[in-house]
Amino acid sequence: MIDWDRWLVKWHIEFWGRQWNFVDIATLAGLSYLHYLALLAPFHFNWTAFWLAVALYFITGVGVTLSFHRNLSHRSFILPKWLEYFFAYCGVLSLQRSPLEWVSIHRAHHQFTDTLKDPHSPIKGFWFSHIGWAIDYRNRFGSYEARLKNVGDLKSQPYYRFLHYTYPLHSIALGVVLYAIGGMPFLVWGMGVRTVIFLHAIFGLNSVCHTWGQAVWDSGLLTHGEGWHNNHHAFEFSARHGFEWWQIDVTWYVIRFLQAVGLATDSFVASPMGEWVTQWRVEFLGREWNVVDIGSVVVVSALHLLTLLAPFHFNWPAFWVAIALYLVVGVSVNLSYHRQLSHRSFKLPKWLEYFFAYCGVLSFQYEARLKNVGDLKRQPFYRFLHYTYPLHAIGFGVLLYALGGSPFLVWGLGVRSVIFLHATFGINSICHTWGQQVWDTGDLSRNNWLIGLLAHGEGWHNNHHAFEHSARHGLEWWQIDITWYVIRFLEAVGLATDVKLPTETQKNRRALIPFEVMK
Repeated sequence: MIDWDRWLVKWHIEFWGRQWNFVDIATLAGLSYLHYLALLAPFHFNWTAFWLAVALYFITGVGVTLSFHRNLSHRSFILPKWLEYFFAYCGVLSLQRSPLEWVSIHRAHHQFTDTLKDPHSPIKGFWFSHIGWAIDYRNRFGSYEARLKNVGDLKSQPYYRFLHYTYPLHSIALGVVLYAIGGMPFLVWGMGVRTVIFLHAIFGLNSVCHTWGQAVWDSGLLTHGEGWHNNHHAFEFSARHGFEWWQIDVTWYVIRFLQAVGLATDSFVASPMGEWVTQWRVEFLGREWNVVDIGSVVVVSALHLLTLLAPFHFNWPAFWVAIALYLVVGVSVNLSYHRQLSHRSFKLPKWLEYFFAYCGVLSFQYEARLKNVGDLKRQPFYRFLHYTYPLHAIGFGVLLYALGGSPFLVWGLGVRSVIFLHATFGINSICHTWGQQVWDTGDLSRNNWLIGLLAHGEGWHNNHHAFEHSARHGLEWWQIDITWYVIRFLEAVGLATDVKLPTETQKNRRALIPFEVMK
């Protein structure tokens, strides 16, 4: 069993307790000084300094995104040498190391994305992938001799070797010039505030953009378009990252301008996925709707309308009825529909199997395609439920209204159904977008603790995709999995048999971090 948190704690103890070299100490000192300068911003504000910071943020930022990243790392386009060197020099003033080191780290990141060999791997925790990697020379290169092996094309140029050995001096000189021209306001805003904001924006690409955000779309404002990070990893050689018109990509606008005036050539631009998505949405909404589709929209809309009435029909008995039904009906969907009928993770006596399946019918969750369920279609009970399932939910609503009036109907049917519907739907959307990946599944599945709670354990979705036939989804003791607790109880009293769980060998084979590394 992987004790993920314990491994992270052990790793961080080793990280802070290691032997620090001069580069790490100097980097930490430089970062600390820049943050100290930024803290002085409220006391040294004037509008001239503010607009200076904005201008430098744009110039040095584009130096990193256009030069270091899209031009030097990925060769997405070609510039005349004088212009290539100009943008590279602007990037040096961002205090993100030399072009050689920046490009070397970034190429390694693409080669070993989200593995232990990734220089800023999110596996080692959010804060390490955000800023910790920058003060750990050993992690980035392993040894002095191992560094810069993947940037031979740049090392062969004297200009980049010169910048590599002198890059801190250029920023120090800029700071001196700013102080000489405008005193503390220019130094604080032109060096401190401007640099700190852009550093964290770029660091956020390594941490935030590998943790939160849509698997297709993200936010790219602060980094001049770099935040459309899934687009970039899908098409790493594309000069354009913001594929949609609404995906602001300032760096691409600059490249496009240079292209228009003949200074940028051989620009590679990937076919925008957004065009396909837009076309698909138009076709989806404009298709010929059948009775099942229309009926589903009507039912889902009616349930949401009922939910909107909840504040006006509240009483405590209705609230507790909703809680009880949320548990019973929800666990039945997970236990019956999913873990037993879909994956055959365990066996139940027929009467109990049918009981949980019937409870699941009351969840309003339906799938019309029946080509791959021949084992269930052969059973009269499931054919009966398939053709009559709306009647059971409607009849249950009538019963609730008869017992407790509008409060029971609104809370026991509307609120309870809508919350669980969205919790279950969230497995398909949220758990493929946000959360932690522990296992190598070759897909976007993630563990999301919130959906894990709301969906009675189904939110540990990366666990499930790694071991789909496992009756238990919350593999760690702290991963709450109510459905598994019910299955475990049924097993203890002899009602659930042949319960399947992943073996330690299977886990080690699937782990992103092999067990021996974590010991």
